[in-house]
Amino acid sequence: MYVNELTGTMSWRTRRPGGPRTRATLRTAPRGAAPLPAHPAAVRAAVSVPVETLTPEQLRHHLATVGALRSRVAADVAVGARVPTAVAARIRSGSTPAAAHALTAERSSAARELAQRGQRQGQGQRQGQG
Repeated sequence: MYVNELTGTMSWRTRRPGGPRTRATLRTAPRGAAPLPAHPAAVRAAVSVPVETLTPEQLRHHLATVGALRSRVAADVAVGARVPTAVAARIRSGSTPAAAHALTAERSSAARELAQRGQRQGQGQRQGQG
């Protein structure tokens, strides 16, 4: 397995264990490539942010970050099903259906907090006018 951090991809060749290792077998070995999966620490960090303590601008930024990470994790889960078992065992990935669900819940929580703040702010402006 080869990892190219510059392009954000990994590639691999699979061959039968115990078989001869010649140029011909390496050339004909099945190959594959996929984007690098999301790191488990990135998922944990995004989920563990207390949204109640964020300013509205930070909350919007957090929503965008969580949304992008959620899309990446969902894509990783889809790609992960096609990665050979030997390759999947070598990569530590935070891209599991549970991680995608946790990010979805975090996004909902952040969106709810942002909406509630907008309502509170709107009520405060109306009371000041009346």
